[in-house]
Parts: sequence; C-alpha cells; structure tokens
Amino acid sequence: MDQYVNNSVNSNECPHHSSPSASYNEDQKKILDRLNRVEGQIKGIQKMVKEERYCVDVLTQIAAARSALDSIAMIIFEDHTRGCVSRAIKNQEGDTEIIRELMEIIKKFIR
Repeated sequence: MDQYVNNSVNSNECPHHSSPSASYNEDQKKILDRLNRVEGQIKGIQKMVKEERYCVDVLTQIAAARSALDSIAMIIFEDHTRGCVSRAIKNQEGDTEIIRELMEIIKKFIR
C-alpha cells in the first residue's frame, strides 16, 4: 500500500492550491461510509478463509471488495480532477506537474 502514498506532500494539503482541505471534502462522509462497508467485506472474507469456505465463494467476495474500492477511487478521482486539477490548470499553478501526477496515479490503477 505504501507505493500509493506520496510522501513529499503534507497529507492534508493539495500542493496545487492554498486550500487546506482535500478536493473530496464534500464527499468525505460518503467515502468513509463506503470504506466502512469494504472493511466489513474484508472481515467477512477473513472469516470465510478461517472457516475454509469454498474457493470460488472467497474469490467472489474478493472481487466484490475490489470493485467497491474501485468505486471509491472513482469518487476521489473525479473530485480531484474537478477540484485540484481544474484549479491548477485554471490558475496556471503547476498545471504541467499536476497533469503528470494525475497520469501517474491513473497508470497505477490500470495495471
């Protein structure tokens, strides 16, 4: 998971604008609710493995959890693009850098 953390940036600030909040701030509750559901799914998968449930059933639940995480990521991608990326381009504040950063994170998700 550490490969997805950008250690060069303060964790609560976008380097492309002066606002101290993340672009997904308005969707924070929705994101946290969904993450809690994924956490429940993961705990359910752990229980299935401990109970030695059928492989296909376990894999199906893993696929569902991955799908749920992808859905959360898309919310954050959209908020980031509409917020941080749009703002940086509009204000010509590191627009080349933010596009490079966006493309790098997209590449990590399509691997």
